[in-house]
Amino acid sequence: IQTENTKVEDKFGNVVTIPKGFEVVEQEGTTVPEGIVVQDKAGNQFVWIPVGIVYKDATKNNYSDIRLGRYTFDETNGTPTPVQLAYTDNNPKKYETEIKLRQEGQSWDYIEYVTRANPDGIYGIDGINAIAKDLVEFVDSVKLNGGYYIARYEASYGSGSSVADYKPLSKVSTATNFSTSTVGSLWNNVKQIDATKISRNMYENDNNVGVESDLVNSYAWDTAIVFIQEMGNTNYANKRSVNRTIANTGITGDKVCNIHDMASNCQEWTTEYSTATIKGGRDKTPCVQRGGNYYESCYTANRQYHYSDYGDSQITFRLVIYFK
Repeated sequence: IQTENTKVEDKFGNVVTIPKGFEVVEQEGTTVPEGIVVQDKAGNQFVWIPVGIVYKDATKNNYSDIRLGRYTFDETNGTPTPVQLAYTDNNPKKYETEIKLRQEGQSWDYIEYVTRANPDGIYGIDGINAIAKDLVEFVDSVKLNGGYYIARYEASYGSGSSVADYKPLSKVSTATNFSTSTVGSLWNNVKQIDATKISRNMYENDNNVGVESDLVNSYAWDTAIVFIQEMGNTNYANKRSVNRTIANTGITGDKVCNIHDMASNCQEWTTEYSTATIKGGRDKTPCVQRGGNYYESCYTANRQYHYSDYGDSQITFRLVIYFK
């Protein structure tokens, strides 16, 4: 277990920052292209998403340049198109208050709100949807440390008795009955505003670790897809769920760069939201879900949306962690 944030190199010369309070799970992978897995003392696992040059072999002649940003992906071949890159000339951009993304053929925008969340750390611009805790802090951290970590698994129930103190797990889940909220079971049927608070609870005010935790944002999700595809997983952006019934995390066979189920099992809440109007709508902001779904024909890069206070068996969440 690291006692401070520590930079190490894999055998190809790729630099990885290991967080304080974590250790590398070497049996899962020893190179960045394989997917470097770290875990905390409780066994929660996360996978390194590098930003910058990634060497794919020891010659250093075969490499990819991964750029942090929000992307759209060609719906036939998965080719990414950057809509909002996080840096200009390697310097973090000076952000406006919100950044819009519009997908081809749609008349509404997808927005990632930039400024820090309200003092309570939960609610977004309209007091209803949750936004990223501090997107600028996330971007600056990624630049300084060369990447970030995404949860290896969709979230499972951990400790706690209410949203205020619930803590999630990032482990293989153990549900035998998906309608119960027992420790270790897949955490589905969750509202976006709750998923955000629960994500932040994981390492909140924990001085034993060197990271902040949050609900995954659109920069983290899109850049992870770019990384996965650049490491040889062609057209993963358009991959659909390999399971047609709900399953525990980590068993569907959807595993790329040591990350499980981004294309499979359940859709996952993010901090992105939509300007779309939902038919018969309530006065709630539509928040964006990403990824595949056992019930519907969704895919990894897919953006769907629903009310922030909506939850069902098809919706879960995934954490992102970044350095303090």
